[in-house]
Amino acid sequence: MKRIFTTAHLCLLAISAMLMMSCEKEKLSGVLANEEVKSVNLSVDNRVDVGSGENFTLNSDELTIPITVNLSGASGTAFNVQLTPNLDTIATLVSNGTLPAGTISLAEQTFNFPPVIDFAYGVKSTTFNLVVSRSFVERNHSKLLALAIKISAPSKGNAIDASKSAVVVVINAAEAIAAEDVHYISFAAAGPPYFVPTGTNYAIGTQDVTIPLNLALAGLAGSDFTVDVAPNDALVTALINNGTLKNTVVLSSNSYSLTNSKVKFLSNENSAKVELNARISEFLKNTNKKVAIGLLLRNPSKFQLDETKKGIVVVIDPDHFRPYNGTSFLIKGTIGAVSDMIPAAEYDFGGEGIAFHDDNGKDGVGDFRPNDKVDVGDYTPRSVVGWCNTGEWLTYTVNIEADGEYELNTLLGCPGDDGKYSIFMDGVAITPVLTGLKTPGSYGDQRPNYTTVQLKKGRHIMKFYEDHGAYDVRGWIFTRKK
Repeated sequence: MKRIFTTAHLCLLAISAMLMMSCEKEKLSGVLANEEVKSVNLSVDNRVDVGSGENFTLNSDELTIPITVNLSGASGTAFNVQLTPNLDTIATLVSNGTLPAGTISLAEQTFNFPPVIDFAYGVKSTTFNLVVSRSFVERNHSKLLALAIKISAPSKGNAIDASKSAVVVVINAAEAIAAEDVHYISFAAAGPPYFVPTGTNYAIGTQDVTIPLNLALAGLAGSDFTVDVAPNDALVTALINNGTLKNTVVLSSNSYSLTNSKVKFLSNENSAKVELNARISEFLKNTNKKVAIGLLLRNPSKFQLDETKKGIVVVIDPDHFRPYNGTSFLIKGTIGAVSDMIPAAEYDFGGEGIAFHDDNGKDGVGDFRPNDKVDVGDYTPRSVVGWCNTGEWLTYTVNIEADGEYELNTLLGCPGDDGKYSIFMDGVAITPVLTGLKTPGSYGDQRPNYTTVQLKKGRHIMKFYEDHGAYDVRGWIFTRKK
């Protein structure tokens, strides 16, 4: 009986508690229902000027402008409001005289701000950031730039002051960024034509001359960016037409290439490099003329081009690159002087049809001048050309010190008596067709073959023509006689 009473007692207590809690909830609900959340009005300043003041920050990439949205009182609840740009407003304000003539609107993709901003409970204002591309500001450094931002659609029953629903941000670019701090991209060597060779401003390979060209960034470097390099024949043509470049032709674009036509400036770097590769065989086709290549910087992903240094004209002197060793073989002009041997394997650069003609595959060693078909024998040092066939020829750039009569010694290894050859200077024969002397040691026993020639002072192209190829040739030695 006692246990039953206790259980019933507990049940009555629980029911009483539930009834009391229900009553409290009803009271609280009534209070909340009767309490009204006070709405607020939102507003922004009609105009914010950026330039000479301190209402912005600037780094190497961006100009950041804080914009404040004010409330008429403390917010009664958390809510948000939408932000939208109005690009057409600026043109209207310029046309009606509100903004000075020449003011331009910020271009799309050159700025950003949040599309929605949130207000916490109890605040009287909130600030958001308008971030503008520094590159755009610098590219329009002499102008006023402007953007209108509108606030709209506040949530939770809040309203917008109709007279202060939009802010016009006006940036005085010249005041915001000092002239000396503007970034410019250029060719470091732009200006007068860039001559190659000048010192050692190139590297020579088996087929190409590689010319490194430096690009420069003026101003404090920031994050990485790219700039395009493109051929531009008009730059060369202009210098030819105004007389700056004489005896020069434009090198066709299929005669050279760029290793990196989109050049990347790495983060915090003020320099970058593009490499120009000019095909030796192509520019050597231009006999007794210089060749020129025009290049133009375009489309920087950041900053701007230096208008006076965004182009470069590279002028190449083919004569310098024809000799195998970089300099012409010297034929000494002093009477009695014996010149160093011109090794047959050190024929000119320029390739088939320019520096040589070879009518079959590459015999002999394959690792010496591997891109040429000239047949070089396995001698140390490499000097002998063999497997000679009728009609083949080789050329050599020579510098003759003085007019005069010279003894010419042609070193040949002839297994028979039918080997014939002749020598030309600049396409004109200076010998008749000569017969090589038979050598006891066959091809490998190159012996002297003497003749007398008349030579003219200056730089010339000597050609060894194989009228009937049946020998190995080691080279040529000139001795001044009179």
